[in-house]
Amino acid sequence: MSGEDVRRAWIEAVEDLWPDARVESAGPGEAAGARRELAFLPDARRPRLLVPAGLPRAAAAALRRYSHDLGPKQRAARGVTAAAVRTGLPERGLKDRLVVTGGGASVEDRLAELLGRPVVVSIGLGSARANRKPILQVLSPRGEPVAFVKVGDTGTARDLLAGEADALAYLNARLPGPAGEHADRHARLHVPRLLHHGTWHGLDLLVLEPLPTGALGWRPRGRAPLDEMRTLFEVGGVERAALRDSGFWDALTASPARVLDDGQRDRFGDVIETTGKAYGDLALDFGAWHGDWTPWNMAWHRGVLRLWDWERFARGVPNGFDLLHYRLQEAMRTASGPPYATWPDTAPAALEPLGPTGAAAQATVRLYLLELCRRYLLAAQEPIGGPLRADTERLLELLRSHPPRTDSGRNP
Repeated sequence: MSGEDVRRAWIEAVEDLWPDARVESAGPGEAAGARRELAFLPDARRPRLLVPAGLPRAAAAALRRYSHDLGPKQRAARGVTAAAVRTGLPERGLKDRLVVTGGGASVEDRLAELLGRPVVVSIGLGSARANRKPILQVLSPRGEPVAFVKVGDTGTARDLLAGEADALAYLNARLPGPAGEHADRHARLHVPRLLHHGTWHGLDLLVLEPLPTGALGWRPRGRAPLDEMRTLFEVGGVERAALRDSGFWDALTASPARVLDDGQRDRFGDVIETTGKAYGDLALDFGAWHGDWTPWNMAWHRGVLRLWDWERFARGVPNGFDLLHYRLQEAMRTASGPPYATWPDTAPAALEPLGPTGAAAQATVRLYLLELCRRYLLAAQEPIGGPLRADTERLLELLRSHPPRTDSGRNP
């Protein structure tokens, strides 16, 4: 996207959150009579965050809590910057701002009504992709965390938020929180509490409890949380069945019909068919998975694993999907090319700690790559799905060029 397109996307996001208001670019001291003044961090050319100007404690808290995927040096630098912003001095040097004037009730008004106290918001938008959505940190004017809000402003985003709301309702009823009365291993896995899910001025709002401040710190990446992955996999019960008799296989075989491109639809259908011929009679364990379990979607706090971003939670998937996704996303942070290129041969061994070995491990890796390909294919055909299209083709070609394998390494 061009710089002007990026700027326009941020303005449109603010216009949606302050309906019927005027939103204009301005500099410091040019906001007389404004309802809200928002400062770009680091600047309008490289926007990552909009923070409430004139409220240094809230701005510092928003900066400190934004973008959890940081290394120790980055966290230290972010903490120093946040501490400086809290004094109010550096904030006055943030020259790129948006000024909101006029209009009716804003998202801040709506959230104050829902949460029972005055609030301000910081706004994150992210890069252009099919599942992009505004993300709000909801704070008191003094910078106390009050809530975390995802805003559904497209069909894709609304579907994801509805899925997350359903997932949280399901999991909150089955996974006792750390303060719950059950002192079993389930208490080591904490799911955010759903505070509200509803529509406001044509936007879907998913309002969640905020992360505790201490959960912004420790995130060991190399050691996958295997016990917690087992807990989640078993949360709704485990079913053992032949692949072809599973609900997962029914959903996968139905998915090519949703692919708009004829060539991609045919190729995806072919790799699903070859997988069914190879592994259709293979018995696997099916349970639940998070759907996007990554090192930056989790944090340890007081011996409890806090896990968020439940938009892609699903039940009835093969054992090991969460671990494979964790390892793949971990590798993508440092790989020079797509790390899944060697996965048909190397990834099955990674599943052994969770149980699958031999043909079951080979099948699980291929089924995970098929699920990832399905996700990419559907997201890439969205209007802003361009960034995924190259990866979609690479993954589809990998599945075509690497036929299903058994644990002995021979094609079945």
